[in-house]
Amino acid sequence: MDEETKVTVIDDRVREEEALSLCKWAAARAGAIVVIPGLGTLSTVANDVYMIMKIGKVYEQDITEKAAVSLLGSMGTVFVGGKLATLIPFAPLQIPLAVGMTYGLGRVVMEWIKAGKPKDLSAFKKVYQDGVKYARENINLFKEDPKKDEPLGDEKKKFDV
Repeated sequence: MDEETKVTVIDDRVREEEALSLCKWAAARAGAIVVIPGLGTLSTVANDVYMIMKIGKVYEQDITEKAAVSLLGSMGTVFVGGKLATLIPFAPLQIPLAVGMTYGLGRVVMEWIKAGKPKDLSAFKKVYQDGVKYARENINLFKEDPKKDEPLGDEKKKFDV
């Protein structure tokens, strides 16, 4: 393996770790803010938009707010329906939903960028499902995350999805 190949492999690993760290941070934050009365679900949308943009930066991709919102809308009815379910004021339902959806979304964004940002997201359905499953099975990791109280951006900003 020549020096350039070694550097690329290391850079790819570092990017992957940094992006996964952002997914975990954003998911932990979603679990913390989803239960805030009158603000929770809207704040998780803002959280998701900022996560998408930050993951883009890790991979040296400029993802604008508009593009991030468009990506959220492209996730389809499962994602939008799940967001609506977080409006039910019952923390044992809200927290795992918000954490799982945000983590799953983050994993999709990582793979979507690596695949060249295709318009059709259907190929990433399993990535999303696996991310949601991982988050639900490891919910305590997210609940105990030290960054859960740190916003990724302005959580009061309204985004139309």
